[in-house]
Amino acid sequence: MSATTTATPPQGDVTAQRRTVTSHALEFVEKYGLVLLLILLFVVFASVWNRPATFRSISNIRAVVGTYSVPAIVALAAIVPLICGQFDLTVGPVAGLTALATAGALTKSHSSLVVAIVIALMLGLLVGVINGYLVAYVKVNAFITTLGMSSLITGFLALYSGGNSILISNSTLSNLGSLNWLGIPRLCFFAIAAAAIMYYLLEHTPFGRYLHSVGSNPVAARLVGLDVDRLTFLSFVLSSLLASVAGILLLATNGSADQALGGLPLTLPALAAAFLGATTIKPGQFNVLGTMVAVLFVAFSLSGLNLNGVASWVTDVFTGATLVLAVAISTLVGRQRARTG
Repeated sequence: MSATTTATPPQGDVTAQRRTVTSHALEFVEKYGLVLLLILLFVVFASVWNRPATFRSISNIRAVVGTYSVPAIVALAAIVPLICGQFDLTVGPVAGLTALATAGALTKSHSSLVVAIVIALMLGLLVGVINGYLVAYVKVNAFITTLGMSSLITGFLALYSGGNSILISNSTLSNLGSLNWLGIPRLCFFAIAAAAIMYYLLEHTPFGRYLHSVGSNPVAARLVGLDVDRLTFLSFVLSSLLASVAGILLLATNGSADQALGGLPLTLPALAAAFLGATTIKPGQFNVLGTMVAVLFVAFSLSGLNLNGVASWVTDVFTGATLVLAVAISTLVGRQRARTG
């Protein structure tokens, strides 16, 4: 009578396999946790909370993605200096500046739309050049530089507008902000195009890799021959260019501009999305895809809260809390990866 024996793997191999599976699972959650949370949040608001049918309706989804297309571009503007290890608090004010400049050129100066847009973009780029020069070459702290510039822009907007709104009557610009293409808000296509361009630029070009290198270790980047000052300067210029485009689209959405358009109410959600985006897809790094996921998370969260009749102060608390938590989590993730990497 023959006996059969079953080979059993050594205990060490089983333990190692379990650790590997656990490690992969944790890595998956770390990379895609915010995506899963976004899906869960959508399911909750769309099924079990108040007014679920309204939340999951096509009209509400279309309204949300259309409304947050401009903040998405502002968030993309914010991550460029952040990747380079700098802060830019002027992304919201620059958007407000270009919106008011475009409206003023169209209405007060009776310029053509092309001329108005060129003037607005040049003003936005001027802010980026000043920010970049002061931070990169004069070595002024980026937080202080952009905070002071934000205050300066706010004062200039108040002087120019005189406290009044400037209405536009340009149908081309108005239609851009109000109509749809293929059932999707036109502004959404601009946000997608901006994200695609920035993704390619930051992830698949030497310029993007250089920015990441400077943000990771500017001393090492300088030692290997990178022009750290020039890259820092260009990061602020590119940030202002994106914020300027967002401002023109913001004017197209609102149909008017005043001194309150843009500013801090646009800057804080952008920074919240940027830091929250650094906790997903590529944890510990500011990245385009993570930022877009974060924008959708904030957008549908606020939409769900508003549809459920929460008080107006709740949205401010939510945005502020999201920013603080996102900064804390992205910082902790970055430190942990620095230790293990």
